[in-house]
Amino acid sequence: MKAHALLFVVATFALGAANAQAQEARFISSEPSPFKRSVFVAPNETRFSGSATVSGTLQVAWEPESEGFGGGYRVVLKPDAASQRRLPHDAGRGPVSEIWIRNTDTIISELLSPAQRKAGLKQQHYFSGPVRLVLNSYRTGVDCDMRGYNALFVAVADERPALALAPRPDEVPSC
Repeated sequence: MKAHALLFVVATFALGAANAQAQEARFISSEPSPFKRSVFVAPNETRFSGSATVSGTLQVAWEPESEGFGGGYRVVLKPDAASQRRLPHDAGRGPVSEIWIRNTDTIISELLSPAQRKAGLKQQHYFSGPVRLVLNSYRTGVDCDMRGYNALFVAVADERPALALAPRPDEVPSC
């Protein structure tokens, strides 16, 4: 009887592992990518090694306090078409439309002056402008049935970009 129970447990784990592999997304890029897949963290996070220079539009917005969490800056890079072709993305969901920068304090202190940071606290405004950034620790995961991409800011690839204060669009992401 113990042998049957042990066989059942082993078979259950094997089927679970096979199911997790089957649910794992396939990542592709149109052109060779400097990011190489390194770790799959079940059930939905995938990490990539390497670093890349990514061009696009950076958006820095103050997010007010919500659901008990204090407010903070949200920094998002919207990659241009050339960068999208090199970024690994879920084959079933299309190219990367935005990358959330996880180390917000580092990038904000690099790109925004204290006066700009103060001006950015106005909820109806955000900073935006073209940039070329070096990123690493690229990751992706699914939350609220949406795939998101994030990375760490390493450096500005060229000269410091001029980010301009602009009225904030009326788009509010939610689950």
